[in-house]
Amino acid sequence: MSNALQVALFLASVAVVVFVAIFIPAFLVLCQRASCAARQLEEVKADLKLVIQDTRTVMQRVNELANRAHQQMDEVDRMVRTARGWSDRADRIVGEVGDIVEAPIFSVARIIGIVQEGLHSFLNAVTRRNHQPGLKEERNR
Repeated sequence: MSNALQVALFLASVAVVVFVAIFIPAFLVLCQRASCAARQLEEVKADLKLVIQDTRTVMQRVNELANRAHQQMDEVDRMVRTARGWSDRADRIVGEVGDIVEAPIFSVARIIGIVQEGLHSFLNAVTRRNHQPGLKEERNR
């Protein structure tokens, strides 16, 4: 058993030496990769700070533009309401003037139509009278 114990002890020693021989370089490579990743993260962090600052600046400008656009839309809305009020007033004035002027114009048109019809009838009567043969002879006598 002592030989078996010595062999087991020797194999355990070899396993520890192999484990340490593999683990130490692997650990060193892992540390190097971790330090590279940490450096890259620091660089990305610095770049991200600039991007965040630029994004905040852009957002502030967008907010300012949006506020200006809202103000201008409010002004346009006020102008549209004012123009609509003027248009409504003009419509009322045109309606009232139309009501005031429309009746006399229709009356004058009706009177002109009646006078025209009367003149037409009168002229027809006069022209018929002049074309009747018996009337011409009576006038000549």
